[in-house]
Amino acid sequence: MKSKWGLLTVVGMLAIAAGGWVIAQGRPLTSSEPQDTTAKAQEAAAKTERKDDEKAIHEASQGFARAFEKGDAKAVGEFFTPEGEYRDDGGQEIHGREGLEKAYAGFFAKRPELSVEGKTDSIRFLGKDTALEEGTFTVRAKGGRPISSRYSSLYVRQDGRWLIGMLKEWEKDDQPRPELKELAWLIGTWEADTPQAHVQTTYDWVADKKFIRCHFSIKNKKDNAETSAGTQVIGVDPASDLIRSWTFDSEGGIGEANWTKDGERWVIESAGTLPDGSQTTATNFLARAGADGLTWRSVERTLDGEKQPDIGPVKAQHTKSEKETR
Repeated sequence: MKSKWGLLTVVGMLAIAAGGWVIAQGRPLTSSEPQDTTAKAQEAAAKTERKDDEKAIHEASQGFARAFEKGDAKAVGEFFTPEGEYRDDGGQEIHGREGLEKAYAGFFAKRPELSVEGKTDSIRFLGKDTALEEGTFTVRAKGGRPISSRYSSLYVRQDGRWLIGMLKEWEKDDQPRPELKELAWLIGTWEADTPQAHVQTTYDWVADKKFIRCHFSIKNKKDNAETSAGTQVIGVDPASDLIRSWTFDSEGGIGEANWTKDGERWVIESAGTLPDGSQTTATNFLARAGADGLTWRSVERTLDGEKQPDIGPVKAQHTKSEKETR
């Protein structure tokens, strides 16, 4: 079922203001004004081209990770240009596809049975045929702890294919592993009202406080009928040493997000798939507001690659304590 535009666009996100995933986004209503102008047609074509390019770069990045996981040095090398380069923060430099394949082959020979996760944080286009991808690369050897590094890949388009011209990699800052207790203030029930709906979100501890489970519901004030509901689980992902969340709504939508602390607020990078297959992304900011309040704001929202309006700040009130919700 297509997600609704209007009520659920704002209220659905408010329902998980502390959850960080945009569940209910919709498509704008079709305007009755003429749209078939040359300028708008060109703008739409440009957006489509960049969307396709971004998808191609993301697929190349994931293909690189899968080849790395298989230990296939030749396949890894094929993701670079013939003149491609690799550099790390230790001063190591490798030039040319042949040299890269040789270096990766030596690495794989000493480290069999790897599991790999590559996460793209951003893709920025520097020109028609150049783009910069940044993200995190996490490798785990069999029986070992995960090792994460940051990377920056300069992509260039050659013969219709996006290839890595230069890959830079450096160790992540040495930071302590995040602890879920930093989100203990969420435990309990939060409520918020809009002119159209009443929203309730309840968090509680599960699995010996290894996870936080959230249930959210939205009721239309007009008939007091529930319009949406869902469940979210928040925990520390041992593969990446990040706080992550996984969200499931009653209409079949799913989403996931990474949580990082920035001073007194949380930055929640989220992505999801709506029931109709539409893809959503957003950057959300969550912060405490006094002893019993929180504020939430969502920016950089996209729906199938198209930019959506920012939302918030939205406020919610803590109405029940942990003991009262047990």
